[in-house]
Amino acid sequence: MKRIAVLLLILVFQLGLEPEHSAAVQPSDTLLPPTTKGYLSVPDVDSLEESFNATQMGKLLEDPLMKPFLDDLRAQLEARLIKSDARLSITFEDLRKICGGEVCVAMVQPEEDENQHASVVLADITDREKETSELLDRLSKELKEKKAVRSVQTIGGVELVAWVLPKKEGATDSQRAFYFIKDRQLIASNHEATIKWILDHAGKTTGSRFAQLEAYRQTMARCSQAAGDTAPQVRWFVEPFGYAQAVRAAGGGRKRRGTDMLKVLSNQGFSAIRGAGGFVNFSIDGQDIRHRTFIYAPAVNKTGEKYNLAARMMKFPNGSELPPEAWMPAEVSNYMSFHWKMKEAFEYAKSLVDEVAGAPVFDDILESLEKDPNGPRINVREGLIKHLGERVILFSDYREPITPTSDRWVAAFQITNPAVVAKTLDKAMEADPDANMRMVGKQKVWEIQRENDEMDVEELDIGGIGFGSTEEEDEEESAPLLEHAALTVAYGYLIVASHLDYMEELFPTSGANQPISDAADFVRVQKQLASLGAGVNSARLFSRTDKAYHTTYDLIRQGKMPESEGILGVALNRLLGPEERGVVREQQIQGDKLPEYEKIRHYFGPAGIFALSEDNGWFVSGCLLPK
Repeated sequence: MKRIAVLLLILVFQLGLEPEHSAAVQPSDTLLPPTTKGYLSVPDVDSLEESFNATQMGKLLEDPLMKPFLDDLRAQLEARLIKSDARLSITFEDLRKICGGEVCVAMVQPEEDENQHASVVLADITDREKETSELLDRLSKELKEKKAVRSVQTIGGVELVAWVLPKKEGATDSQRAFYFIKDRQLIASNHEATIKWILDHAGKTTGSRFAQLEAYRQTMARCSQAAGDTAPQVRWFVEPFGYAQAVRAAGGGRKRRGTDMLKVLSNQGFSAIRGAGGFVNFSIDGQDIRHRTFIYAPAVNKTGEKYNLAARMMKFPNGSELPPEAWMPAEVSNYMSFHWKMKEAFEYAKSLVDEVAGAPVFDDILESLEKDPNGPRINVREGLIKHLGERVILFSDYREPITPTSDRWVAAFQITNPAVVAKTLDKAMEADPDANMRMVGKQKVWEIQRENDEMDVEELDIGGIGFGSTEEEDEEESAPLLEHAALTVAYGYLIVASHLDYMEELFPTSGANQPISDAADFVRVQKQLASLGAGVNSARLFSRTDKAYHTTYDLIRQGKMPESEGILGVALNRLLGPEERGVVREQQIQGDKLPEYEKIRHYFGPAGIFALSEDNGWFVSGCLLPK
């Protein structure tokens, strides 16, 4: 809520100068400093709004069934702002009215210092002077009522206005907002040095700036190449590590002890990912949403491996079109498959595991699994890793009625010698006191059901790898990786399912599974992906969003999302939950006024994505279709 308050404060302005209509509006990326780490630009707000309203999501938000929830949601957000003592009576409609062209928001890391952050807002107010004046007059009065102090500096003939709110009790600094108006653009920031840099470079065509940043240029150029003559309605870019550091700084810095995964990933070579960004369009050529993304990760070595240390795991070769296997259930919610050099990835994971653990434990764990008399006595490399293929399949579904345990998923890893891998699996499961052998038809399946007793052994927790949460919990005993699961070797894959009952669908006792590839919605999505350039790729994804959203929607409606055992629920609990183990977080959004899901299900259609590995990164594109 502090970030929301700061962003609202950034949008507090007063008209200082009449706009110069003879001057051209400067593109936002040429105004921002080269230390920009996150960037979102809407070239034409009115065009975006019109296109979005034509999508099924836009129509959903206009459905009278959603009005009670949306009104209640607005009240919830306002109550939180009031509680934070930073409420301003500003609405999204207010902001839309003052934008006559491009609007942009950005996150800057001043001086490349991981302890600093700056938020920037740029808006083209062409032909919206009256609306802007009315809004700013009102906000000015509200700030004065909060005893905020206004000051003005004149720099190069332009007035730079600052608002400073009284310091709150216990706060280390006051909230600040700076802005200036020049050439029909209103530019604001919460960081004085950053906005002065922008003011100094406004109207100039020379000097280093964000638009010249190699990662940004390469990303935008690749997406532009794919888009052709289609202009994007939204452009975005992030430099992952710098952005994560800036977000962390905006939240007050890293507060928790334990492993700093952001630092670990950087040390392990993943900083080779220098940027990611793309184009988004709404309601175009029969697609509700079309997106194109490029992940820019050029080689850091001229010979041999492209990347260093654990980052060498990022080998996703282009292969087949990754069609679904015939043994998969047809009625899945989500299906994803990708090519991955798993044998190499396993070995490259060594340095990552060792750094997370703070000790060289990788080889010790493998040796213990093979030689410990109380262990499974398996040689992981010879019995499993040696026989891994290069394809991974993931798919999911759910069970009704919707409960926190409704979600089901399967992960399948291609293998080249099923007999050897099956023998290794048997030895491992026979040594596990929580594993029991079941027969599903004629197929032998191992089921794991763990008790929720206190753990006697500390387990290595390397969760949280990624850019969502950059702060790790204190070192402590962690829950088992899988509380319940089912494992088997079949169809040329090592198959792991979240629940035994989902595994049963893979081995029907009568008839055969209808292949997903014959389903009308799947065929429809594949045709659309082909029109976007899909072919022989490194990854494919298919989603029936009407099914994929169902569990989350109903759990929010029931107020039980924090109890979810699904992948999304676990991720949210880790990101948003309290630090104390065993304490269920409070649900952030109250959804009791949401309509029944079946009444709005028709708004959610099928979606698809494909990925292509390239010399300097990965190109990803996809679409969401109307149902």
